[in-house]
Amino acid sequence: MNQKLDVYTLQLNHLLPCLIFFLVFPITAKSWPDLESEREVQIYGSERSKKYKASNIVYDIEDWKDHYSVKAMGIYRYYDYPLSKSKTFFPFYDHLQSKIDNREYKRVLNYNVTRENDSLHKSIYPFVFWGNNANNSHLIAIPFFYQKRKENQNTFGFPVLPFIFYKNKEELGEDDLHYYRLFTLFHFETSNKRGLSEVSFTPLVYYSKENYLFFPLLLYYQNYHASYHEYWLGPLYYSKDQSKEERLFVLFPFLGSYVSPKKEFDFIFPIYLNLKDKEDDYHINLFWYTKVHDTSVNLVTNEGNLYLDYDFGLFYNLIGISKRTRMIKGNSLKRNEVISSNPEIRKKREFNRENSDQFTGYQLLFGIFSYEVADTRKHIRLLPFAWFTWDEASEDRVVLLPPFFPIWLSYVSDDLEYKIVFPLYGKQKDKSSEIQSYLLNGYIQEEYQQNHRIEKSFFWPIVNIYNSDIDSGHRVLPFYLHNQTMTDVSSKSNTYTLFSNYKKISNKNYDSKEFLIWPVWISYHSYQYTNKESNTTLWITPFFYRNQETSSTRTNLLWLIDWEYEYNSPIPTKDKIEVDPSEKKEKLSHLLFFPFYYSDSSFSIIPLSFNHWGDGEFTTFTLLNYYQHKKEGHYYNLLYLLESENITSVYRLRSLWDYLFSFQRRNKKIDRLTLFWLGYDQTDSKKIINFFPLIRTVDSEEETSKMYGPFLYYVSKSNEEMTELGFLGIGYYHNETKSDKQYATYVLLGVVYQEKTELERGFVKRGSLWGWLWEYQTEENGYEKFSILKLFSYSKEPDGSKKILGISI
Repeated sequence: MNQKLDVYTLQLNHLLPCLIFFLVFPITAKSWPDLESEREVQIYGSERSKKYKASNIVYDIEDWKDHYSVKAMGIYRYYDYPLSKSKTFFPFYDHLQSKIDNREYKRVLNYNVTRENDSLHKSIYPFVFWGNNANNSHLIAIPFFYQKRKENQNTFGFPVLPFIFYKNKEELGEDDLHYYRLFTLFHFETSNKRGLSEVSFTPLVYYSKENYLFFPLLLYYQNYHASYHEYWLGPLYYSKDQSKEERLFVLFPFLGSYVSPKKEFDFIFPIYLNLKDKEDDYHINLFWYTKVHDTSVNLVTNEGNLYLDYDFGLFYNLIGISKRTRMIKGNSLKRNEVISSNPEIRKKREFNRENSDQFTGYQLLFGIFSYEVADTRKHIRLLPFAWFTWDEASEDRVVLLPPFFPIWLSYVSDDLEYKIVFPLYGKQKDKSSEIQSYLLNGYIQEEYQQNHRIEKSFFWPIVNIYNSDIDSGHRVLPFYLHNQTMTDVSSKSNTYTLFSNYKKISNKNYDSKEFLIWPVWISYHSYQYTNKESNTTLWITPFFYRNQETSSTRTNLLWLIDWEYEYNSPIPTKDKIEVDPSEKKEKLSHLLFFPFYYSDSSFSIIPLSFNHWGDGEFTTFTLLNYYQHKKEGHYYNLLYLLESENITSVYRLRSLWDYLFSFQRRNKKIDRLTLFWLGYDQTDSKKIINFFPLIRTVDSEEETSKMYGPFLYYVSKSNEEMTELGFLGIGYYHNETKSDKQYATYVLLGVVYQEKTELERGFVKRGSLWGWLWEYQTEENGYEKFSILKLFSYSKEPDGSKKILGISI
């Protein structure tokens, strides 16, 4: 049945390549982090003065060990670093080439070329992509088509809408596989050798040649392999596994047949059953069902011997004959069974025709009477007796008349007696049991020493009665069956009929009774415990239900009417330990008469109204209003448009969870008064005054902020940071962190003035127009630099040397 899952996974397997394409070949520009990281190092101050031989408003030239770069006018850049070199002319041209391997990326306008290892990928972004790896190539034109080729595979489809059409060709050895899919509903697969191998039209049919055929709407499924066949149509199921030599057929629940090397069974419920395994060999046929067996003659060889096998069956072993004769003698036949020197009784015979040289067997009345002769060994059985087995070497006390056919058999020894007067009488007796049969299975009497068991059967197995020290029972198949088991402290009984089941259990802890009548489904359960707790349930589905316990009784009619009574017993006293049941007080717990519901503490109209009351408490939900009243206060809610709550020393009145308006008073002090976002709000740790955009202030232990507005002035202070803004931060911005003592100040976003620090070397940069108008840099090591318009510059190096326009003086 796992093949059903393959139907759905197969569909995905052919769609995923189109989608995975975007993961394997991303449509964004190619980047390599190890190469790009070289350009992310920030150089400033005295370090920049050392590594740049020229820096002005027009161009920058970097030149130091293994590093060379040129930047001009913000649109041209060339660099040559240890890992890579690059040239960019923004936005028309970009080229990146690795110096440690063969990676390379080039872009001219929106034409891209990427080389990496053995792969080459090109694109006219974002419409066309093509390229190849070591063993495959791809071509995609958005939104038109997608094609991918491998050494033995060719795929074609739509990348943006892969569900419209998809085609795949794949070489599998000497065979070519072709797969097609349209609108995700229809797909088919062909191959050069097998032709049409798979077809599906979701969700109507799934078909795979030599595999499966599945009609979900018809509940039909077929799975066919060389060694395994499986068919399923509603209640009809058939499977055959040749590798395990297993075969199963079921027409649920009426017919069934199973065959395997270890076990065989077939049945017609409830009248017919055959079961055969290593331990048992049973045949039960309640209505004497028969079918015709034909005569067969076969030649069989075994270890050099040639045998003639002959079978004759009339009306399914009403009369059956089976014979084997050795025609040519070869090697001696090896037998694994142990041959006993004395007659004995066995539940299952140990020899048969297949392990014998000469064999003769007779069956009468559907196997009720059987007699077999295999070489020097013999079997005889009269159901319900076991097989009586003996060897010619031990026939001194076995009497068989006439010798050519068993009409009378008698064997008597000290510990075993076996007699048959067919078809009038039969007897089997050993040290522990005795069985007598009259008129075949017309009447059977059995006695066993173990547990003193006595059993009687009439027309076995239809009518049966048995009794012992631990169990008893009787049956009339298929109409009635009863059994009971007993111990010193407990008993259990079951009674089954065609339409009912009854069970009774009793022990020192509790007694229980259960019965079920089908198909009307009337069930009854009763439990009685030693502590006098009890539970009784009667259910006539779906009309009537009743459950009775020690403390309550509940009744239901048609699921719409339901009521329950509770019982309160008086408390026992020293003078009166047990309570008279008549003194129990009865109280109606609840009453449901749909849609009305009533209990001793509530009343509801389902689902419109709900009302509940208790000691000092009342709750109601009616017409979308919810109200709860307690000794501590009240709570009222109307779809959260209006909420009112009064508990202890707190009173709240709000709308839409404080968003529309909110009022809160605590200990006669107003904590919150807001309308929309305007108002006053105070908690134990924070105080907010919000009249945005005019003013907003926040005071707390961790943070204090003020805003005068709209955003004309804003200041925020915390234990770690201070931020100050003027005119939305455009006019003035200042930020300072206390842990590292770093700060930044901007006036008109840095146009008028900017001042900024860096963590390393105590670097401070001041200037106007982001340093283009003028800029002054200092460091703790004595470095100073002053520039005007990036054209004139004066610098003082840490060693005391001075430069003008980058030239030492």
